[in-house]
Amino acid sequence: MTDLVRTLIVCGLISGTQPFTILGMFLVLGGEQGTRNVWWYLFGCFSIQFVIVVIVGSLVEGTVAADSTGGHSLIGLRILAGLVLVGLGAWLRRPPRREAPDTPKAFDRLDNVGAGASYIGGILIADYQGSVLAAGALATAQVSSADQLVGWAVYCLFATGIPVVAAVATIRSARAEARLHRTIDWVVTNRRTLASWICLVGGLLLFGDGLASWVQAGS
Repeated sequence: MTDLVRTLIVCGLISGTQPFTILGMFLVLGGEQGTRNVWWYLFGCFSIQFVIVVIVGSLVEGTVAADSTGGHSLIGLRILAGLVLVGLGAWLRRPPRREAPDTPKAFDRLDNVGAGASYIGGILIADYQGSVLAAGALATAQVSSADQLVGWAVYCLFATGIPVVAAVATIRSARAEARLHRTIDWVVTNRRTLASWICLVGGLLLFGDGLASWVQAGS
């Protein structure tokens, strides 16, 4: 169970700090009635992650032995995902070839959206990588249903908790509307640097966790 919790914490950190998810949250927050719609956006993120980790995870839980070929493949996928994130983080540290637009084109529709669109946006922009890897970790875990729910709660504590804390901190600290928009503008302006560090740190954590699981599965 300890190894599973470690993996789910790492997967939760990957989901909770996903750059696109965080950027989308701040864009919704800066729109009309953003302090209301941001909760619909986060609920959309939570909903799809709940479906993947809890429902899919419960269907495949314990069906793959960690020391089997399938188990090694799932662990190897975690290691590969970590290396890809590290590579992406390193690439993002290079200066862009051309000046990026103030807001990525993919996020243009998040400005001044309603509650329903915010919810759908949360589903579409939510991190799928961390939740799929978490479901894969449950597939190789021999745990009870109670332990599975504890593992899901640990994952959600980070995957949903980090964006929620960021939203609450931004809303409460930005007492004036101008300060709120300055905070959002800073995040959007520095999104490349922030994404680089998030990918580097998250990739290293994911790679280390996968490597530790690989060694334990082979011992």
